Amino acid sequence: MRILAVTFGALLLLTSCASVTPEECVAGDWQMIGERDGAAGRVAATQFDRHVSACSRVGVTPDRARWDAGYALGLRSYCTPRRGLEAGEAGRIYRDICPAELKPGFLRGYELGLSAHRERQRIQELEREISSLQRDTRVFASTTADQAALQRWRTNQSEIMFLRLEIGIARAALLNIEREIRAFRATL
Repeated sequence: MRILAVTFGALLLLTSCASVTPEECVAGDWQMIGERDGAAGRVAATQFDRHVSACSRVGVTPDRARWDAGYALGLRSYCTPRRGLEAGEAGRIYRDICPAELKPGFLRGYELGLSAHRERQRIQELEREISSLQRDTRVFASTTADQAALQRWRTNQSEIMFLRLEIGIARAALLNIEREIRAFRATL
């Protein structure tokens, strides 16, 4: 019984890491699989190689021509300004997969979304720095009041004020970007 459970677990792990299931390999609807991959914004060569590897386990060779046709269709639904905005806001890396005629619109949305993502990350980073300095400040406040501890406390307080100012600037920038995003979405 235990061997069966371990074998089943290993099989489940193998199929969960695979790009397609053994059933999908055997069914062979490569156009649909390609369309799904394109619509998800996956890199063609990398993804198809994963399919080849996954299907080799069940003795199936994927149909590249049908997969390519589906992939091109899928890219048409992925490479839109709206999807670019979503990808940018999520902080995903653009892998230069969009066809030339769709790329400018996708990148317009992507760059706007990525600006918002970066500004949000910057605010979080500044907030973490402030929290760290505040923890240090509490430690200094609880120690004996020697000159070095007092100077460190003052330095931390100055740094915290500076970081709060930076957060204010970053939040203002984010508000401007979010305004641009709302205007951009209104045009879609």
